[in-house]
Formats: sequence, structure tokens, C-alpha cells
Amino acid sequence: MLNFSFSTVLMALLTSSILVGLIAIVFHNDNTLACAGYKLLGVFVGLTVIRIIFPFEFPFTINISFSKMLSKIVAFFQKPQIQILHTTVSLWNLFELIWIIGIVYNIIQYMNEYRRAYNYILKYGHDRTNDVKYKTTLDIICKHHNKKNHFRIMELPGMNIPIIYGLKNPCIILPENLSISEEQLYYVLCHEAMHHFHHDFLVKFIVRLFSILYWWNPAFNILYKQTNTLLEMHIDDIITHNEVDITDTYAECLLYMKKNSIKHSSQPMFDFLKKESCYLVQSQDKDFKRRLIMLLQDFAMPKKVLISIIIILIMASVYLTSYFFIMEADYSRPHFVEESLFVPDTDNTYFIQNNSLHYEVYINGIYLETVNSLEYYPKGIKIYNKKGELIDEN
Repeated sequence: MLNFSFSTVLMALLTSSILVGLIAIVFHNDNTLACAGYKLLGVFVGLTVIRIIFPFEFPFTINISFSKMLSKIVAFFQKPQIQILHTTVSLWNLFELIWIIGIVYNIIQYMNEYRRAYNYILKYGHDRTNDVKYKTTLDIICKHHNKKNHFRIMELPGMNIPIIYGLKNPCIILPENLSISEEQLYYVLCHEAMHHFHHDFLVKFIVRLFSILYWWNPAFNILYKQTNTLLEMHIDDIITHNEVDITDTYAECLLYMKKNSIKHSSQPMFDFLKKESCYLVQSQDKDFKRRLIMLLQDFAMPKKVLISIIIILIMASVYLTSYFFIMEADYSRPHFVEESLFVPDTDNTYFIQNNSLHYEVYINGIYLETVNSLEYYPKGIKIYNKKGELIDEN
């Protein structure tokens, strides 16, 4: 039976933070990044997301006790001690309520921002879908990949980078009066089209959705940025096919568009569009150098394999350990408290049920232990759930 509690959420938070930190270390070491590759890192990002959104304890999980001090802190948060109407709740229950309120607020805010951004494009953008230079190039790209040309082309004042926006109705947005060669235009449009063909906007939306669900977890901000970089590396690889001539030309196009974005970075830009769209380059993109390294990498295969194996072992160890072991509060009673205070009866004792097999025992309001059987305790002691509601008597 799966168990969701303060301890399982805490374990998910710690594990995901460690995984995100390890991925960040790989990202910031150019040699390690080039050897590991974006595909392997993409798998780890996916596992990190799964770990964050699945904070449960399995039947095979082994419980490990916190230290006495940490156990007291956890017990303090889990102990029902706040009277609200006819129910006694814990600080953990209040956190769950704030968590839900935060989710609702952030979802509403995201939907409003998405609608504002779309209306902003329609209001200020200039439709260039039927311009020959755009339509002809996009038709060639779509035909080459056996896709229909459903793209809408817009030139938007204030834009300094090309982006693609929209989950169902893709809109390629270009800076107004963009001056580039036909070859560069091909790569710009191809890059944005590939984002749509490979559902990258949907991937970003899913990661963003989970960041909304876990809005209090700062690791997701880092994870979202890492996902952006991995998606760009993926598209770079698809376009170049590791062919030297194409890679060199494409890299030159990226450098040109990067310089152009920096040159016009002072122009106002709708912030939501910049964060939530798929783009070719950004003027403030700190991982642009790493994209070029991945494009132009030339490492010996044995070195790649060795580094990849080491990274896999480290990541897998952290990930699997977090499900096989979980830290929980469990400490013995203080020696300075009189023995009589810990004689359980129906007046001074109550249980909090975690699941069908585990009960937290409280005597005189003090957490005593976690047990999986109540047969050794007097009959008639009240049993509460995690919400502080009376559910049974033993």
C-alpha cells in the first residue's frame, strides 16, 4: 500500500534536489557534458520529474529513524495541536492547505498569462504567413519531413529572437525587419518547426505544470531551465545529423542570431513569451556555449562510455535508494520524564494512522513511537487520521 506523508514529501524533495544538483554539475563541466550527451541527461531530468511528482512510500520501503532532535521537529509538525472549528489539525495539515491554495493560484495565473501573451501576439503582430520567402521555405521544410504546413508566421515589434508559440496552433514569431540570408532563414524556420514536430512545447508545458504543482520546490526552476537547454540541444542534433558541412553552417547561423539578439536586447519583450516559448537563441542564454560544444564535440568513445557509466551509477544509486529507504521520525521517550507519564490509557493516549499498518503513538501529547500493531495497548484508545479526524478506536 502506498503511503503519503510529511516524511515521503521530505524524501522526494531531498532526492530531487540532489538529482537536480548533480545534473547542474554535469551541465557546468563542459567536458563531462560533452561526454554524457543530452540524451542521457534528458533521461535523468525525466526521472527527477517522476521522483518529485511521486512522493510515496512503498510496502518494500525500509524506514530509517531520524536523530532525536530531527524526530522532535518532525513530530512537532505532525502533531494535531491547532483547533479549527471542531477539528484539531497539525502544521503539516496547514501546509497541505496552503499547498493546494498555491496550486490553484498559480494555475489561474498561468492561464491568464498564456491568454494575455496570445492576445498580445494577435494585437501587435503582423501576419506574414503568405509572404513568398517564408511560405516557400516552410513548404520545403514540411515536405522534407512529410508534414503539412500548418504554421502561422508573425513579425512582432519588440522581439529580438525567433520563437515558436502555441500548443495546438503553432505560430512562428520573428523579429520585425529581420535581415538574414535565405540559408539562415531556412535554419531559423527549420529549428522552430522541429520544436513543433517533436512536441517540445508540450514537454515544456508538462514540466511547467509540475513546477506549478510543486510551486514551493525551488529545484523545479533549475530543472525547467535544464529542460530548455536539453530541448535545444536535441533540435540542434536533429538538424545537423552530425554532418560537418551542415554543422559548421548551422553553428554560424546560431552565432549570427545570437549577436543579433544581443544587439537588439534593449527592445521591450513580453516576458511570458520569452520564458514559455521554444526559441533558437536568447540574448541572456548562459548555456549557449554548451550548445556549441555539443555541436562541435570530438571526444574519444572510451572516455564517453566511462564518464556515462559513472554518471549512471551515481544517479541510479541516489534515485533507487530514495525509494528503498525513507527517513521517519522515531525516537524513544526522554529519560527525565517520569515513568508514570508514559503509562498509556484512554485518557492520555491517542494514535495517528499513517496507513493500514503504521500508527504514531502519542501519550500526554508527546510522540512516543511508530508501531504496526495496537494489540499491546489498552482497548478504547482513539485513532485519528492525518487530518486530525476521529476514525476508530482500537
